[in-house]
Amino acid sequence: MKRITLAVVVALVSLTSFAQQPAASSEPQAKPVMIVNGDVITDRQLDQMYASIPQQTRDQYEKSGGKKAFLDNYLRKRLVVQEALKHGFDKRADVQADMDAAKEAALFQAYVREVISQQVVPEADVKKYYEDNKANFVTPEEINVRHIIIMANGTGPHPKSKQEAAEQIHRIWEQLREATGKIADPQVRAHAIVTEFAEAAKKYSEDGSASDGGVIGWMARGALDQKFEDVAFSLEPGTVSPVVETRFGYHIIYVEGKRPAATRSYEDVRREIRDLLQSQHMGDIMQAVTKLSNELKGDSKIAAFPENVH
Repeated sequence: MKRITLAVVVALVSLTSFAQQPAASSEPQAKPVMIVNGDVITDRQLDQMYASIPQQTRDQYEKSGGKKAFLDNYLRKRLVVQEALKHGFDKRADVQADMDAAKEAALFQAYVREVISQQVVPEADVKKYYEDNKANFVTPEEINVRHIIIMANGTGPHPKSKQEAAEQIHRIWEQLREATGKIADPQVRAHAIVTEFAEAAKKYSEDGSASDGGVIGWMARGALDQKFEDVAFSLEPGTVSPVVETRFGYHIIYVEGKRPAATRSYEDVRREIRDLLQSQHMGDIMQAVTKLSNELKGDSKIAAFPENVH
């Protein structure tokens, strides 16, 4: 489900808000996941940043490396932030004004979402929606897959006949078997298979995944060629397929992991549901915001100077 944010709140770029926080967490059990020129990014900070991105964006990351892919993207942003700090951008009046506005908007958004909106959309309504719509929160079976492809019939970067393509893919399969087949220790063998497969993909594979070691990523049924999927979903994690022929050419498939179909937990989807229900009651929420602001205005000491407004 796509997360829907409150329309009355100024949208914030997650990088901006996190760039203003100390890079290291003071919590004793926090563990570093990356150190960038002395700035420590902890597992707790990573979890918080990852949880704050919209579900639709998070789903895309899950298909291409999950938190590790997100962390790599954040690293690039963090490096630019460090460069901006190095050049004194944080001292500029216009940047400080933007940072103050972002902080104020974040506080406003959090209070409206966590306090005011709760009066309009109570927790009981969120739980009822979850129970009534559990089918919407079912995630299909997925596999984390790599492949090596040799294209046939004169296609691909190195045109060749179907027979030549078949001979080449079988040679690659034999090389993989010889490199890993005699390793007795299961853990050592599993590591060797991944390493050898990735190297072979980089060297021989003929599609865009080659440079990344053949990584396709997490996929559900229906996203790939049916012949490819039938074999891939039948494999146990950590195993290599025999040669598979599809309309695209000849493949060797390696499945790194498998996730069974499951229903996402209430805690996992609670914020998505709440945001959806709040968006459906935006008029009521705005009335509650207006009512509160009028009450606060009546109880506050306010001095206005309209003559200074130009």
